[in-house]
Amino acid sequence: MSHPRYKGPVLDAHCHYDGTTIGRAASVMDRIGLRAAVHFWDLQWPPVRFEDEQREWGGQEPRLYRAHVPDLARVGGRESEASLASELTSAAAAGAVAVKLWKNLGLWLRDTDGRRLAVDDPRLEVVWDTAAANGIPIVIHQGDAPPFFAPLDEGNPRFSELQAHPEWWYGGGEFPPLEQIHEELEAVVSAHPDTRFVGLHFGCFMPWSEVDRMLGEYANYHIDTATTIADMGRDGAWEEVRSVFLRHPDRILFGSDVIRTHGDDLPGIDGGWGVSDTPQRWDLDEFFDRHWRFFETAESGLQHPLPMQGDWTVTGLDLPDDLLYKLYWENGRRVFGLSDLGTEG
Repeated sequence: MSHPRYKGPVLDAHCHYDGTTIGRAASVMDRIGLRAAVHFWDLQWPPVRFEDEQREWGGQEPRLYRAHVPDLARVGGRESEASLASELTSAAAAGAVAVKLWKNLGLWLRDTDGRRLAVDDPRLEVVWDTAAANGIPIVIHQGDAPPFFAPLDEGNPRFSELQAHPEWWYGGGEFPPLEQIHEELEAVVSAHPDTRFVGLHFGCFMPWSEVDRMLGEYANYHIDTATTIADMGRDGAWEEVRSVFLRHPDRILFGSDVIRTHGDDLPGIDGGWGVSDTPQRWDLDEFFDRHWRFFETAESGLQHPLPMQGDWTVTGLDLPDDLLYKLYWENGRRVFGLSDLGTEG
């Protein structure tokens, strides 16, 4: 697939497959022209052990690197911290390039005593420290888009999406405020300068000014671009967002959040979240093309990659060539320690 301007290699630093879709991963990478990709997890909970997934995958598709997903629901149990450390160390030795933590941490995940497990719970120190000791980053999705915490009415910009997926709404009072989750995340990043963190979805959906501030204050903090173009490119946002890229060119990773598992597809048949067994989706090319045009051109009136998020259009960021190389390739290669890929892929 051709880009409007960019001619270099691309690493998709955020995607999801499973043992039944290895062939689909290869197909996506070939079709889109991805030189490498990082698979976070298969969206199943409790998560599959890294070694079990490794056996299931059988070493297929060496261009697809994988993360370890710890089962944090065991926190509070007997020797849970020692077990978390041992499993993380084993996964890193077996080839895991990151530790993936999902939004259930901080929202609804409970410890063995039934208490909400906060992002900055002291019993998770072992995760942050063991990741640092093994030289792999924490890729972390905490909270969710602000409209998912806002009143559920027609004034909510994601109202249609939430009507289709009511399980994504966290504004009913049984969940902590988004601001509290963000504070817990920052406390962890601040207290562990030797651990690399990637705040997924452009810094876990923090306000642009807060994303900028955290990147400025914490050298160990990075972000990715997954599923955030609809908001980044809106009127009143894109100029501020572009300035974040320009101020922190070494800290932002390209991620698509493509999902091709046995149960879920993103993008789906309607350009949003769909379900199908079809290996190749008609809108996959358009999905990536909308990413390239957003990052590489200054066009206005662009369709963003996920129509389910809203029917507005976006303005392209027109990033400089050297920044595109860092975004698409070098930052992800460095953060995940993929020295085998080389600087030019």
